[in-house]
Amino acid sequence: MEPTPLSSTELNPEKVKKRMRIVVCTNSLTEIQYPAYTNHIQFWFRLGRSYPEIDFILSNPSRMSIDRCRNMAAKVALECEADYLLFLDDDVLVPPNNALKLLLECEADVAAGKVCIRGYPFQYMCFVGRPEDPRGLYPLEEMPTKGIEDVGAVGFSCCLIKTSVFKTMPPPYFVTGINNTEDIYFCVKARMANPDLTIRVNCELECSHILWPETIGTINREAYAEYFRAMNPDCDKKEPTGERGDNYLKMVKGA
Repeated sequence: MEPTPLSSTELNPEKVKKRMRIVVCTNSLTEIQYPAYTNHIQFWFRLGRSYPEIDFILSNPSRMSIDRCRNMAAKVALECEADYLLFLDDDVLVPPNNALKLLLECEADVAAGKVCIRGYPFQYMCFVGRPEDPRGLYPLEEMPTKGIEDVGAVGFSCCLIKTSVFKTMPPPYFVTGINNTEDIYFCVKARMANPDLTIRVNCELECSHILWPETIGTINREAYAEYFRAMNPDCDKKEPTGERGDNYLKMVKGA
């Protein structure tokens, strides 16, 4: 039997269209909390379902400092010739259906979602200079709900970086210092290497930062009740017998 002739693309591998590759890195020091676990599972499912033309590569080391983890992920992205490196931290929730879409819409070298700093006064992890101190970078107090904003630096809780940016910089790309975080360090270093670098935030990409375990006591019960009423306007409309009252039992029996 005559062998099947090779196609032109098989004879010329360079003509084969390269699939887009995105390395996704989540750093987990010891464990991940269940809200992030379930959210990230949904996110991964949607990535595979919505982008079958893209190869996603997971980088998920354990017991590693955040700057070492990010440097390792950048090395992986360069070695596998990925187009992008996507950071999704283990304490951040994202809208799984459209997070990647909103990041790509930024058309930026560095694109991020809108994330609050995990500490009072809960400013945004989006940093800009001020007229009185143009060399410094300060977190934004307020941000719009729509649109794409150019900023000086972003946090990397949910961030998409073109791997081409790493090729313009010497490693290490991420360094956590005494007075700086690894993400701000990267943004400053990357812009020094490339003054035309674009760093943008899609304000529609609302992310949630998981805080600490909550405790309740005399000192904060009234403040927490006020917060709970604001977040759950119908919380005082429950029947006196509580969640396991007659309506609940009727619902269970009818299920």
